[in-house]
Amino acid sequence: MSTTESEITPIIDRLEAMVMDDSDSIQVRNFDLYGLNLASVSFDHETGIFTIQAFRDNQVFKFDNIDLVAIDIYEILRDLKLTF
Repeated sequence: MSTTESEITPIIDRLEAMVMDDSDSIQVRNFDLYGLNLASVSFDHETGIFTIQAFRDNQVFKFDNIDLVAIDIYEILRDLKLTF
C-alpha cells in the first residue's frame, strides 16, 4: 500500500460512514490536522450530494462522487502538511 493510499483510506472510511449513518438527513464531519479545522464536509441523504467547505481559502465544493470528495479532502490536508 502506497503512502497516498494509506492516507486516503481513512478519509474514504469516514465519508462512507456519513453515507451509512441515516440518523439525520444531513451528516457533517470535520477534517482536522495539527489541531486545525481545515474543512467541513456535509452529506445530504436526500440529494446524495457532498459539500466541502475548505476553511483556509474559504471555498465551497459540491460533489456527487465519494472518490472525488476523498481526493479533495486529501489535497486540503496535504497542502497544510507541505507548508510545515
